[in-house]
Amino acid sequence: MAIKAVSKERIDKAMLEFDRKYRSRREWQGWENNLAHRYAIHAGGELYPAKKIVSLATGIAVGEFSGGRPTNSYLEKRGFTIVELPRGEGDPVLQFTPGAIYDRKTEINGPFGGSLQSGIAKSATYPAIFLFTGDSGEQYGYADGWDKGAYLYTGEGQRGPMTLIRGNRSIANHAEYGLALHLFKSLGKGKGNEYMGEFSCADMFERTQPDVNGQDRTAIVFRLVPVGIPSEIIEAEDQDEDEADLSGSLAAARLAALAACKPSSDDLGQSAPRKIYQRSRKVAHYVLMRAEGECESCEKPAPFMKKDGTPYLEPHHVNRLSDGGLDHPRYVGAVCPSCHREIHSGVHGTLMNERLKQRLEVIER
Repeated sequence: MAIKAVSKERIDKAMLEFDRKYRSRREWQGWENNLAHRYAIHAGGELYPAKKIVSLATGIAVGEFSGGRPTNSYLEKRGFTIVELPRGEGDPVLQFTPGAIYDRKTEINGPFGGSLQSGIAKSATYPAIFLFTGDSGEQYGYADGWDKGAYLYTGEGQRGPMTLIRGNRSIANHAEYGLALHLFKSLGKGKGNEYMGEFSCADMFERTQPDVNGQDRTAIVFRLVPVGIPSEIIEAEDQDEDEADLSGSLAAARLAALAACKPSSDDLGQSAPRKIYQRSRKVAHYVLMRAEGECESCEKPAPFMKKDGTPYLEPHHVNRLSDGGLDHPRYVGAVCPSCHREIHSGVHGTLMNERLKQRLEVIER
């Protein structure tokens, strides 16, 4: 059944009715933790069950209209903020330990989705791409390995020249799409997959190497850099040049940040870790300018001014449990230290992060 159109004011009254008549009832105690409720309206510091509120506002029973996207869209068009409630403790958490060994079927693609055969498997439920490498790939024309601080990862395509489609394109554009790259090393049949960590794609290049039939072909190779690389390994000789490259204009800073996030095969003489470092600096520079001294989470002024006269805010990556990686203006917010700590450690951190993510989507649309 289509949802009957009502005004924003009528929905506001429905939320007041919920506060007055339903919130204290036993059946609604702890409803936020009930897996039957996936989305909520966030208003005035409180959460409201989306379908119940629409039901109260329209007089339509909750079982007679669809929840999820239709209900969320209905409410968002009327100016309400919709958040996804945290998943229950029984749901899988996408968190891997470097060096640990995981079974692909039961611990990687099984719980989180994605192809069980492909070397590049996009998760069906999380903003992540699972990459698989290993010695056995050489028989299929792949040759991966470390080189000057970057992991050279061969794209997909067993025969003929590789092209930038499907999985190859998703790696190249992972920052723009907000998808984390999780790399695993296959240890052999039945031996599992060792987690190598989360990576960012610095750039890509082409080289000639044999395909599965032993025929030379053009292969696409991505230079992947571990997320959270220590700053000591980044060359420091061009710091003055880096500072000069940071624009004082908001529009120019945004263009520079977006350009830095685009995959390319330019300047392969520059180390991949340094490319990621420069991208991070340009994105952070723009994001802090964009905030104009206000936390993009709580919308309060920065807590203090730095010695250089600029307001103190911290970059936060909304698609990560920790910071680093996914350096794209759409997924990085400028937040005050208090909000930053609460997002990472607070009981309502997931909801705060979801609200910030939605705000950034609007800002960078």
